[in-house]
Amino acid sequence: MSNKQAESASLELLWQRISLWRSPVLVAAVVFQLLVLMSIVAGHYSDIARGQSVMLQVVPVDPRDMFRGDYVILSYEFSREVPPETPTYYVPQLGREIFIPLVPSADGRHYRSGGARWDRPLAGLFLKGWTTDSGQHEFGIGQFFVQEGQGHMYESAARRSQLTAEVSIDPEGKAILRKLIIDN
Repeated sequence: MSNKQAESASLELLWQRISLWRSPVLVAAVVFQLLVLMSIVAGHYSDIARGQSVMLQVVPVDPRDMFRGDYVILSYEFSREVPPETPTYYVPQLGREIFIPLVPSADGRHYRSGGARWDRPLAGLFLKGWTTDSGQHEFGIGQFFVQEGQGHMYESAARRSQLTAEVSIDPEGKAILRKLIIDN
């Protein structure tokens, strides 16, 4: 047998061995991708499941910016609140953590800010957010996707102070917007 024939025979043997593993490797790759996707979804829903559900009053935003496409832009009374010890010449720092302790409102249904702070509260229910360079705070609950054509209904309710956001907040202060409720 010549070198070329021996090389060809060994390559053929190698491809036979590789083809034996092709199906299990393909199945393992697909299963791995599905597990990654399921862990992402499960992580999101575990935040909702272990979080405390609260109602937050939504305040109106400029109607021309209320919704873009099929989502509603939301703002809250604490979206621009700064801690009392903040100097008047404060310049917002992009990405700085801010915490909003939440306390029950007088109506017994909603929660309101218990006073913004730069340090994490040791106990109680709170939102964890980040400052933007515009002075607005980002909590991950500022947008909500709605059915096409429904944005105007939510915009009108916000202007009448009749829009409430149901938010799930985990023990770390991470919030997930569950739904919007139009109060009558």
